[in-house]
Amino acid sequence: MKRPTRLFSAFTLIELLVVIAIISILAAILFPVFARARENARRASCLSNLKQIGLGVMMYVQDYDESYPQFNNYTTNQTWQVTIQPYVKNKQVFYCPSSSATNQVNGNYGANMWIFLDSRDTPNSVNMAALESASTGYMLMDFGTYYGSFFNARDTSATNWNYLPGMGLDGANSYCQTTNISTMNRQDDCQSGRHFRGINMAFADGHVKWLKSEVVVKTAKTTYNYVASPWNPAGLGPQD
Repeated sequence: MKRPTRLFSAFTLIELLVVIAIISILAAILFPVFARARENARRASCLSNLKQIGLGVMMYVQDYDESYPQFNNYTTNQTWQVTIQPYVKNKQVFYCPSSSATNQVNGNYGANMWIFLDSRDTPNSVNMAALESASTGYMLMDFGTYYGSFFNARDTSATNWNYLPGMGLDGANSYCQTTNISTMNRQDDCQSGRHFRGINMAFADGHVKWLKSEVVVKTAKTTYNYVASPWNPAGLGPQD
């Protein structure tokens, strides 16, 4: 008795191409969603880091007559990260998971030099009571410098740029692309900010928040000596 012939079915070339096209379309839709979800998680981790650092600063302030630490003590050659380490007790919190700089000795966050003064300044420390508003004063933030120890916004003006995270969004792309910035700072931080065209900020009272880069840069450009602002909450005059 003759066995029945078994029929095998298979995809045609057109059917395979349709399936491949559908998969490609789904991948194009989903990959950006996954990337954004991943960056949201990193931004949350970064905010958590700044929150812990901010709490460490607040504990330091309470122990030292409500005075903020110095960004660098040239007598002891001690940076602000080392100064507050006894309160933080964790070196990993100084590193942001979204930063493109992974080899920085002092981490990926910077201190505002209008609050964390230089040991050579007069006065050489800022008292919390001197701030117009601790809840709006910029204290610590995402910072992409090679050194990573401090942030200088004290001479910022429309014609004399200092490094600002996200400054490229306010017409300073050429500055972000100069040789000095390319070698000393992270261009991604400089051009748009580290997280979704924005930066994470710890304020002078210890709370943290994500801010648009444009807001931070424009506030810096309108900061002048003796005028209280988020960048200069104590209204300090020219520093040495």
